[in-house]
Formats: sequence, C-alpha cells, structure tokens
Amino acid sequence: MSEGYSSVRVHDVEQQESAKSGTRHIDLVSELGCTEMRPKVWYLSPGDAMSYHRQTEQEEFYYVLEGPGRMKIDDELMDVPEGTAVRIPPETPRQVLNDTEGEHVWLIVGAPPAEDDGRSATDE
Repeated sequence: MSEGYSSVRVHDVEQQESAKSGTRHIDLVSELGCTEMRPKVWYLSPGDAMSYHRQTEQEEFYYVLEGPGRMKIDDELMDVPEGTAVRIPPETPRQVLNDTEGEHVWLIVGAPPAEDDGRSATDE
C-alpha cells in the first residue's frame, strides 16, 4: 500500500462502546492513522443517545449514513434526513439521539483532533 493514504472497510472493524454514553461506535482515528481529525462511525439503536455536550475547540461534522437521524442542537430537536450533513461549531450544544424504532448510523468527524474535547452542555 502507498504511504500516501490509508483505508479500511468499516464493516470489518470491531465496534466499541463509548465510555461516556455506552453508544456503539467504530473509532477510525487509529484504524486510519488520522492526525488532523477524529472520525468515528456511530450506531444508535432505538433509545440510544449520546451525551448533550459542547466542545472546547473541535468543530464537528455530522453525516447521516442510515436514518433518518435525530439531533438536539441548542435545545431544538430536529429530524436530519439520511444523506444530510451538519456542521456545528465548538461552543454550540448538541446531541445525537434515537427516539425512533429503527437504527441510525452516523459519520461524525471532529477537528482539530483534540482528545477528550467534549464537555457537558451545561458547563460554562
């Protein structure tokens, strides 16, 4: 393989549970050797929800792979149709949740690649 890129079949990577929310995800950072962004694929079963949070410095990109998805942004609950991309600046409170009967799958990418950048949306 050329050193100019890396690739992985997402379905071949073992899913993990988030330490904070318990939501299943695939961390593509180590799988792809990412240094400038933090991509993950998240699988939300009915009733699952990520924490309602904001970031310290990371801008986040959300893309619904399978859905429709549901998000809470600044206390507004909204449907996010499959194939839709959303960008959220660091300080804006956000949450991905599934209050439907089907599974939702999201690609979420944060940049810059800060470790543990998230904090509760109620923290000042």
